[in-house]
Amino acid sequence: MKFPNLSNRFDAEDIRKLREYNSLKHSKMTHKEILEDIRQGAESFMSEFSCCVADE
Repeated sequence: MKFPNLSNRFDAEDIRKLREYNSLKHSKMTHKEILEDIRQGAESFMSEFSCCVADE
């Protein structure tokens, strides 16, 4: 399963692609595995996001 190609616009079609990708990826996982996958994604996102946000 390959990560979907997303457009630069990040429109409704891109969101649909991501939802389908995650649904297929999680379909054979246990609830615990799904939660761990989500946590890892959130940690990755927050580390990238924190680099872009100015310290207050």
